[in-house]
Amino acid sequence: MKLQIPTNINDITIAEYLKFIEVNKEDADEEFLIHKTISIFCDIPMKDVLNIDAKEAQDIALEIYAVLNQKAEFVDRFELNGIKYGFIPNLEDLSLGEYIDLETYLKDQKNLHKVASVMYRPIIKEYKDLYDIENYSASLKSQNDMKQAPIGVISQGVVFFYNIVNELLRDFPHYLETQSKKVQETIQQEVSSQLNMVGLTQSTYLAKVMSETLNK
Repeated sequence: MKLQIPTNINDITIAEYLKFIEVNKEDADEEFLIHKTISIFCDIPMKDVLNIDAKEAQDIALEIYAVLNQKAEFVDRFELNGIKYGFIPNLEDLSLGEYIDLETYLKDQKNLHKVASVMYRPIIKEYKDLYDIENYSASLKSQNDMKQAPIGVISQGVVFFYNIVNELLRDFPHYLETQSKKVQETIQQEVSSQLNMVGLTQSTYLAKVMSETLNK
């Protein structure tokens, strides 16, 4: 059986990643998790995965875990289903609605597609390095569309967001005192929820980069 094994972190979609973290739990059977990992990321039915030799299945799963640990580059624009999306051009102009939704969604990795729909929106005007994106309006359609976005792009968008927010907060001592703690708690909750799980979750890319951001 010839499998399409992902070789780059951006070959993996948010939808696939969400399926993975759903099964990658503390009490998950190791053999089941290996088979399910292959089924999710190689897009084949479980009944076909079960026909793969045990040693080969383990090797394939290890290849996939290595891809999940790859570091991607931050990009402010990417194309998805014929639509070009751009990262929020100026985080200093972040609206209250955008900030509240980001802070809420970032508390749970299962909301990663929702985070993506806030951070990256369709570009309506573009000139060289400059661009404008659609005004933010939370919708199920935009959130579901982002389930097909590459996990590497979105995870680095999350890291970039935290880094910029931390820089902005350092410029406002009083605001730092009252608001930085909330941002730190958001990151801490996410990282703690990941590190409380044993095994593969600790090696997933998103938990790793968020942990590194917290340390910074």
